[in-house]
Amino acid sequence: MSPRPQRKPRKFVSLSPDLEHAILHGIIQGYANPESVAPEELSKPGRVILNVLRDFAAQKIPTPYPAEHLVLAATSLFGGSKEAFTDYLRIIAETQAGQAPAEILRKVRDKQVLLEIINEASEQLSTNSLDVGLLSGLCARESMGTTGKPVSTSLDAGWPDPPKGLPLTSLPRLNEVTGGVHGMWAVAGTPGSGKSTLAWQLTLDIGRHTPVLYYDFENGFSYLMDRTREIYSGNKEKAQAATSRIYYRDNIRTLDYDLSQVPPPALICLDSVQKLPSNVEFRRSGLDRWVHRLELLKHRGYFVLLISEVGRAQYGMDPFIGAYKETGEIEYSADVGLQLIEIGNLVELHIVKNRHRPFKGLVAPLQRRSVKWLWREISNVEAGDEFDL
Repeated sequence: MSPRPQRKPRKFVSLSPDLEHAILHGIIQGYANPESVAPEELSKPGRVILNVLRDFAAQKIPTPYPAEHLVLAATSLFGGSKEAFTDYLRIIAETQAGQAPAEILRKVRDKQVLLEIINEASEQLSTNSLDVGLLSGLCARESMGTTGKPVSTSLDAGWPDPPKGLPLTSLPRLNEVTGGVHGMWAVAGTPGSGKSTLAWQLTLDIGRHTPVLYYDFENGFSYLMDRTREIYSGNKEKAQAATSRIYYRDNIRTLDYDLSQVPPPALICLDSVQKLPSNVEFRRSGLDRWVHRLELLKHRGYFVLLISEVGRAQYGMDPFIGAYKETGEIEYSADVGLQLIEIGNLVELHIVKNRHRPFKGLVAPLQRRSVKWLWREISNVEAGDEFDL
């Protein structure tokens, strides 16, 4: 086994005097953490004062810390000129006079975000791979406020509207027990169980009213269009109308560009997770990282549908939330987990996770329609299930 690559040493950036003074002032006053800045980021007197502040914090000395106590500790423990430290602390107090705690904490947060971006970019470049989406996620944190507002003020105008999923007309029982597609959905099944058929059906269903980014690593465009031609009985105009909001890709490398062109709300469908690019040696952690990155997109207003194989150990076994192949992140990140179980000529659709609804278990047996590239819930056959996509 080849040795595990060593992580590059963490980079530090020297802070501007204003930012250094702001952060140290926040620590002295007691509303910033002494660990929010590293000695390597500070000037020489700043490092000494930071060490004193960390020592005071370890001794649980209450804040704010008087300047004369800091000067005494700095000179007695670390040496140096009393006058120099007195002047340094005076400058900190003067330049930060009138600064609100929230403003200083914002500067602390912005500094931490910047360093995370620098270190993440450096780590990625060392492997000749740049994950712009992950860096964008770090940048997005910069817009988060340092403090929230009381929940009570959010209710001044009344109760907010309940969250709504993307409605599914072609599978009404599934829509009923889940409330529609919301957050991140994950569909698992053995090879050939009909996962891609379900993914494309949900895409056509949702694509009637919501844009869809469809990343297909399994079938290929010509095969997918051949299925679509059969679904619409060769009617090209009808197929074009049904797919006017669907954007097909056969490679994930365009994800960042695609997101810039298709803003939320939109559905992102990946078929399948196991075909996402990842390091062979660290495949599981690579796929987990992809899932985590896609999970972040739901906080930006996107909906995510992941198609996954099940591990071979789960072939023929009962539905299980941990059955997703080569990644354990899906079971934690998914809002709804679905699994297809082949039973003779039928496929049972099971919910193994339903974060926001109480229902778990068998949704309905699925049967191929007269058009074999569409599923129908058997419970709806009598009601006339030939829904027109």
